[in-house]
Amino acid sequence: MLRPADLDPIKAAVVSSSLDAVLVADDRGVVLGLNPAAEGLFGYSAEEAIGRSIAELIVPEHLREAHRQGFSAYLAGRAPRVVGKRIEIEGMHKDGRLIPVELTILEIAIDGRRVFTANIRDRSADAARDEELENTRRQLELAIEGANLGAWTFSPTSGTIWYSERSRRIYGIPAHQPIDVLTLKERIHAEDWERLSAPYYQGFPHESLGIEYRVVRPDGEVRWVYALGTAERDESGVARSVHGIHLDVTERKRAEEELARSRDALVQSEKLASLGALLAGVSHELNNPLAAIVGQAEMLAEDAAGTPLEQRAIRIGSAAERCARIVQTFLAMARQRERKVELVSLNDVIASALELTDYGLRTSGIAVRVNFGTGLPTVAGDRDQLHQVLVNLIVNAQQAMEKGEAFEKILTIRTSVNQAGRVLLDVTDTGPGVPETMRHRIFEPFFTTKKHGSGGGSIGTGIGLSFSQGIVAAHGGTIVVEPSRRGAHFRIELPAAPGDPITIVPQREAVLPEIVPSRRRCLVVEDEPDVAETLKELIEREGYEVTLAGNGTEAFFALDHGEFDLLFSDLRMPLLSGPELFDRLCEIRPQLVKRMAFVTGDTMGDSMGEFLRGCGRPVLEKPFTKAGIRAVLAALVPAGR
Repeated sequence: MLRPADLDPIKAAVVSSSLDAVLVADDRGVVLGLNPAAEGLFGYSAEEAIGRSIAELIVPEHLREAHRQGFSAYLAGRAPRVVGKRIEIEGMHKDGRLIPVELTILEIAIDGRRVFTANIRDRSADAARDEELENTRRQLELAIEGANLGAWTFSPTSGTIWYSERSRRIYGIPAHQPIDVLTLKERIHAEDWERLSAPYYQGFPHESLGIEYRVVRPDGEVRWVYALGTAERDESGVARSVHGIHLDVTERKRAEEELARSRDALVQSEKLASLGALLAGVSHELNNPLAAIVGQAEMLAEDAAGTPLEQRAIRIGSAAERCARIVQTFLAMARQRERKVELVSLNDVIASALELTDYGLRTSGIAVRVNFGTGLPTVAGDRDQLHQVLVNLIVNAQQAMEKGEAFEKILTIRTSVNQAGRVLLDVTDTGPGVPETMRHRIFEPFFTTKKHGSGGGSIGTGIGLSFSQGIVAAHGGTIVVEPSRRGAHFRIELPAAPGDPITIVPQREAVLPEIVPSRRRCLVVEDEPDVAETLKELIEREGYEVTLAGNGTEAFFALDHGEFDLLFSDLRMPLLSGPELFDRLCEIRPQLVKRMAFVTGDTMGDSMGEFLRGCGRPVLEKPFTKAGIRAVLAALVPAGR
């Protein structure tokens, strides 16, 4: 066992061989001794240092006064600020160089004297490494900042979370606010929290983390964020810390969503184009039998006047006319044509739109309340376009109430005139309404709140309201979402048509000229037998002798064997179409062309529409009525002839 006296040489050997500098000073601050490491660190030999003030030797000039005051205060009995503590400070070399050091000072008593030992470790290498790390960190921060990235760290063991300034800006977290899990949960979109937090709670089972999620800022704005991180693990494989970056990808996500909506809108547009072509054929096929039904029902009612069959004939005719109006409405909606300005009664537009949407509203259990304003002036505009706007609002309201939870499903439509003389059209429903946060975007192109499957499986393209706003604006009006305590409230405001008030009077039948004793002859060119026979009977009732031709070729055969005062021709026919018949007659029978009219159930096609506008001949649209035929006859036969 070592005796106390045996320890002295051991201690001396330890001090002498220590890699740290050791200095010993008395209570005056005079150096009593130093080891070889101290000589090497500060550049003084033992002979040069012993007996001199430690402050003069190794304390930098800018620290000497603080050293003197602190040492004096400690000797006077004040609590130590340095003695017994481990501090980092600067020392001074013999040549004046400053040296970063780590210092520990202890007081010991030797023979009743107060002696101080200073253990000093050179931190030059550590300081250089720290400076290099700091420079690297600054460069990394600059690179991250330049790339619009945020930085973050997370310690699974302590739960400590750190976000860079840019990350805080992305989340809307103030610089002074501490960040913990609850803070993040308040900011992460509720639908994304479980997916985002799962890796944290699972201890980061994978080496890297990459995830996109939504952040809801305090002002309600939703931002998309991409977080990328890697886990640092200990020897046992447990994640001890996680570092990563944040990238705000909101604009990219919006661009992707807009692209998807544009793609959907393009698909819808292509569907509408295909539907338009389909409607052209369907309308022709439907209008032909409807023309026969309407005409035959009208003649039956006339022949059965005063008998029980009269009312049945009238009901048949009314039902057929309703079918015809629906077909014409579909055609009007699908037509691609230039805007046509005329005087339009909004009350009539509402009645037509409700007739078209009646089935969907009834089957959805929606009650309709209509309040037509009295003395409502007309507006100057395109009836078909305004009809499309109203149908769009009605269908939107229907879909909103179908997915809503209101006990009463009520659609209310009102027309009125404001104090400025402008015409108002209000459409309100009892659905879930338009959220306040969406009102400023509801008319944006491609913005939609409809999901896949809403409205009976429809997909919202976000073009309906934007399209409607464009139409209303083109008419000099506005469409807005009004505040409403219940459901949605859309208001359309349009300028009244200029000029004196217009009184709408019932349509009168055309007055035909007196029929001369010799019966006039009319040639009807129609490939549908039922339509041809009905048209023949109706014209014969006006005092004409009618000859039928099934196509243009048969028409020329009839013209070769007789003279005709009038000619009614269908547009679309086999062998020789109506326009082709017209062109040939212009060459060989120009006088007959002046007494020629066309009969058609399809004016939708661009070529046919252009032809009819160019030829300037009267058009009788299928299904036709006696009044319509009489109006055409009046146009073809000048009064007094």
